[in-house]
Amino acid sequence: MIAPPRPPRHRTTRRQLQRGVYALEWAIIFPVFFALLYAIICYGLTFLVRESMQFAVEEGARAALRHPSTATLAGAPAPTWTHRSTEARQTAAQALGWLPAGLQPSASDITFTVCRLNDTACTPQTALDTTLVCDMNMPCVVLVSYQIDDYASNAIAPAIPGLGLILPATLDAHASILVDRRML
Repeated sequence: MIAPPRPPRHRTTRRQLQRGVYALEWAIIFPVFFALLYAIICYGLTFLVRESMQFAVEEGARAALRHPSTATLAGAPAPTWTHRSTEARQTAAQALGWLPAGLQPSASDITFTVCRLNDTACTPQTALDTTLVCDMNMPCVVLVSYQIDDYASNAIAPAIPGLGLILPATLDAHASILVDRRML
């Protein structure tokens, strides 16, 4: 008895054998590229927030040296450090108005202080001395600062589990300006 003819065997080519390899390679490499790209974006947004904070406190310190509009509105003959503090805090808070609600400061979140130039105990937490007079003989330093506590949980770009380690816990910015003449 004669066997029925077999269908011809198809030869599988190398190209056919590797057809799924590209998809497999992409599935292995994609998470690494995605994690790297997301880390770059998170770092860039964190850097943007930090530099915006620095700009805001510097603008606040400069605003303290200008004639405050709050003094004019209050009818004061000359601006006091209290008026200048209000102006500096409001200016810094306005400069950070674009931040999301969890990161956006109110004027009371921004610290303002004035100290003598040679005062080594002067920190942003030092109480404001409203009677301080600054001139050429007794120069002062205006300090303005803002700190975001727990930045990692309020970050603009949410952390992917495992990538949260790259976000800083806090962000802070400090600015100081030398006042070496009598305030007008």
